[in-house]
Amino acid sequence: MPFLTIPELRTKAPKSFIDILVGMDEEDIKEVILDQIDIMRTNLGSYYDVEEIFSQEGNQRSRTVLTYLKSLVYYQMMERRKPGGMDNGAYDEAMKWLEEVSTGKRKADLPKKKVDTNGDGVPDAEVPF
Repeated sequence: MPFLTIPELRTKAPKSFIDILVGMDEEDIKEVILDQIDIMRTNLGSYYDVEEIFSQEGNQRSRTVLTYLKSLVYYQMMERRKPGGMDNGAYDEAMKWLEEVSTGKRKADLPKKKVDTNGDGVPDAEVPF
């Protein structure tokens, strides 16, 4: 199961967004989701175990990551329909959170990335902030 599914995008979404979902090819929507997950992985990967984060399913997933991922996906899909014509407050908030987490300015309640410190090939210590 993917980290975020198309039906989950419909939660708390305005009718205009639902209309976009209905009108778009499912593969295009999945591509937008994967693109935005990649952006999140890039930003979170310095300090957090992105393999563990994005392999979680159901209630094991971080609600914070899901919330910001939905904001990023929502923004990108709306931009495809009406470039430059929407309020991007939620998108800006998501990107600010990612920036702060990626630089260590803010810590997230996510699995920490580990490194091998004793040379035995097994990650044994969290990456320091």
